[in-house]
Amino acid sequence: MVKKLLALLLIGIVVFGTAACRNNGSTGSSDSTTAEKESGSAQENHPKADGDSLVVYFSATGNTKAVAETIADKQDAGLQEIVPEEDLDYNDRSSRSTKEQNDENSRPKIAKEIANIENYDVIYVGYPIWWGDMPRILYTFFDAYDFSGKTIVPFCTSGGSGLSGTTDDIKELEPDAEVLEGLEVDGSSAANADDEVDEWISSIGLE
Repeated sequence: MVKKLLALLLIGIVVFGTAACRNNGSTGSSDSTTAEKESGSAQENHPKADGDSLVVYFSATGNTKAVAETIADKQDAGLQEIVPEEDLDYNDRSSRSTKEQNDENSRPKIAKEIANIENYDVIYVGYPIWWGDMPRILYTFFDAYDFSGKTIVPFCTSGGSGLSGTTDDIKELEPDAEVLEGLEVDGSSAANADDEVDEWISSIGLE
């Protein structure tokens, strides 16, 4: 009788222990999944800062944004947008943006700062060409940050006007930075610029 009781007691201990182990394992898996989701969310909400390259762009129609995203993806770079404090409508000849563009001293305000820009060594800067020049908000951007010792890599979208001398303009604005050869992408092919971007990155030695 005693042997039977001992046997039943041992069986009970084994069953209870197995159930407890299963419960602990389930809780650990749930916590891990939650942590991964929270980690992913944090990465989406904050600029990437673990590399040495950053892509900064201003885009009015989405063309420059498309090229910027292509570059950031290929270079495993951070990506941040220059957002104007007030919306710009460059298609309206009577709009504020047109008046600002005609005033070389105009410096439209940027809505939010470019985070951690001091942490990057190579900064790709993208913009559309407006009437043969960078949008004035790019001048605001270059005035706002210290690019000494950094490498600036310009790229633009246009209707066929090329870089319109903006690379030289950037060199004048940032004499203490190294400014590499820029890339111009036709606005109509901005969404399919992979090959152009590859060739350009290779030609400037940043592949």
